[in-house]
Amino acid sequence: MDDMMITPVTEIDEKALAACGEFFQNRGLKLLCAESMTAGYLSTLWSLEYHSGDYFLGSLVCYDDQCKTQLLAVPKTKIEKYCAESAVVTLRMLDGLTRGAIPDADVFISVTGLAFKTNNPKQKREIGTVYYAFQYKKEKRIYKKQFSGDPSAILIQTCNSIFTDLIIWLSVVAKASKKSK
Repeated sequence: MDDMMITPVTEIDEKALAACGEFFQNRGLKLLCAESMTAGYLSTLWSLEYHSGDYFLGSLVCYDDQCKTQLLAVPKTKIEKYCAESAVVTLRMLDGLTRGAIPDADVFISVTGLAFKTNNPKQKREIGTVYYAFQYKKEKRIYKKQFSGDPSAILIQTCNSIFTDLIIWLSVVAKASKKSK
């Protein structure tokens, strides 16, 4: 084992992460997340960003369905019908975050997906299927992505994609918001 060299499948996109941090910092925005598949990994990466202490409020890890239903008020019927790793549940998790329990939050992220094979016979999605959603002001956006590799590679790809899509989306929403004033 000592002779084996383990090389990471991919690296964290520090530029995209820093761009998100600067966006939050420059506008005085606060971020709140709900994580299922990433199980706190997204939060860990946010905490590595230089300005995170100024904007990152935290993340609710809702890996188990019980956490989704009890803490974020995701209807159990939605999980049963669509599976926990679905667009519907991702959006319901986002709704649970935005209901005002943390009033200082401005930007919200929720994420679900499949990094492993599941025993749920209703789940027909491929391993690597990921859903994440953003909300800022009254604007909301959901993404469906397909990643490959082992579970750690899928998690890293997911987080990198969140950082990249978030900074692009926030920039568009901020521009539109300026024009409407």
